[in-house]
Amino acid sequence: MESRWIEADESGSILIATALWMVFLLGFLGLAVDFGHVLYVKRNLQKAADAAALAAAIEVRTCGATTNCAAMQTAAQSALAENGLSATTTLTNCSGTAGSGITLTVNNPVCSNSGDPNLGKSNYAETKVSEAVPTYFARFVGVTSIDVSARAEAAHGIGGPCIYALDPTGPAITIVAGVIVNSRCGVVDESTSSNALTCVVGAFLYAPRIQISGGTSGLLCLATATPLTNVPAPTPRDPLAYLPAPSQANSACGSSNASPYSDSSKAVNIVLGGNVTFNPGVYCGGISITAALLSNITFNPGTYVLRDATSILGVTSGGLKITLSLLTTITGNGVTFYNEGPTGGFSIAEPVSGGSLLSLGNVALIAPSSGTYTGILFYQAPGVTVSGLFLANLLTASDLQGAIYLPSASVSYGVSAGSSAYNILVAKDINLTVAVASSFGDDYSSLQGGSPLNGDNATLIQ
Repeated sequence: MESRWIEADESGSILIATALWMVFLLGFLGLAVDFGHVLYVKRNLQKAADAAALAAAIEVRTCGATTNCAAMQTAAQSALAENGLSATTTLTNCSGTAGSGITLTVNNPVCSNSGDPNLGKSNYAETKVSEAVPTYFARFVGVTSIDVSARAEAAHGIGGPCIYALDPTGPAITIVAGVIVNSRCGVVDESTSSNALTCVVGAFLYAPRIQISGGTSGLLCLATATPLTNVPAPTPRDPLAYLPAPSQANSACGSSNASPYSDSSKAVNIVLGGNVTFNPGVYCGGISITAALLSNITFNPGTYVLRDATSILGVTSGGLKITLSLLTTITGNGVTFYNEGPTGGFSIAEPVSGGSLLSLGNVALIAPSSGTYTGILFYQAPGVTVSGLFLANLLTASDLQGAIYLPSASVSYGVSAGSSAYNILVAKDINLTVAVASSFGDDYSSLQGGSPLNGDNATLIQ
């Protein structure tokens, strides 16, 4: 029998296999195109979410106690538009249903992630931008769109400097011998002079960053930063210039002449012991607490407008003057003192002996934690040039917590207040003086909206 080998024609099977591989390859390339498009959209959404979060956080101060206010939502929507996107749906407070187009969610405070360490903080803004992205090739396997989203979080009023000297010329910051200043936040000296920051031998300034528009003079001992010289002044130069004058500044003088005071038409002088209570109002002639031995003096929350007045003897008085006396307690939580001037001024001091301060009394004055003057303790009207004096080696229970703001005047400062969570000093010129260890804190967690210094700034957190 004759054996035969029959060779099969395999050309047809090769063609089928090639076709299948082409379909697989095209499908893979199609998915790659869809995936690449999704990544592209994701990057654009993230960029827009970051911008929206920053824009919303900037408006925290404007919104005050109103969460997710209209200004915040408008700012976030505008930020999206600047990035080429338009939100068809805007949601707030972690509620609502996404629309068919681009959905913008603005949350203030943060609320979308229960594990977020910033959950519930009113000075934080959280944004989420989402979109259902149509597919090109995945639709052939039933996937017509892919939900893409990006999230961002920004904070208003965290970090940043807390000491500003606004004088553009001359020695704007001076530190005398024997003084130790320890600041947890940065220092800004806006003078362009060669001696903008001047220290003598034996003076110590500790700060994470020292920024000077000019140069330094004298010997500095710096533990955490070398001064950065010839740095352009920040914008705005005055970080508290946005503050308005109190509405009461135009009100008439008061008429009360005994405790509890609510205003006054002449200088209030506390010289005897006892319990004295002050309420917010217009004090023409100012308030002077000089020899109040064994006194308990209370300032109730609110704004105290201090205006100059002339007495019968022709003596002009005004401002707030406190000389700490033995066994005297002075308290005020949620208070702002506004010196309308044109003279008067602020003087919070205790007796000096041998170059050192004597701790004679307790004083605890704390700025408001919300409202127009959040974080502002002492505020002198622009144009008023009378110097301020803040010298006190405060006891453990004492405190001067809040901003000292004298934009047109110099301040002599030497305050030891270990219990203060935060301190702010903004003045034309600053003299750090008297042998005490002054400290500046930067914990603004108690303030609605964070630090008042960052009025038009926000920081991207995540």
